Amino acid sequence: MSAAVVVMGIGIALVLALLGAALALAVYRIVRGPTILDRMIGSDMVLTTVLVVIAAAMVVRRDLTGIPVLVVIAATSVFATIAVARAVTPSSDPSDEGRTVTTPERAEEPAAEQEQS
Repeated sequence: MSAAVVVMGIGIALVLALLGAALALAVYRIVRGPTILDRMIGSDMVLTTVLVVIAAAMVVRRDLTGIPVLVVIAATSVFATIAVARAVTPSSDPSDEGRTVTTPERAEEPAAEQEQS
């Protein structure tokens, strides 16, 4: 075996070990994290690690067939993060005093309450 093959094998093993450690820490954050935001960060880390593993496999194989999978996983991660951030962000509407649910779909309409009075 040539030295280049040995170095490449050691490099791949090191990268896989680091990615495995990152994945384990992300799963720990999902299981342990006390808030939904901690769990969302862990979920984003898992999806990002999966993206990196797929991309690294594509580089090693010199194959571009996994690009649509990368795009779908990245879009899913972005949309999930936006949905969670929107669900937990307090409303900036001054007429929304004391309401715990801030999404427009679940908030009660103040105009309907005023019309009934």
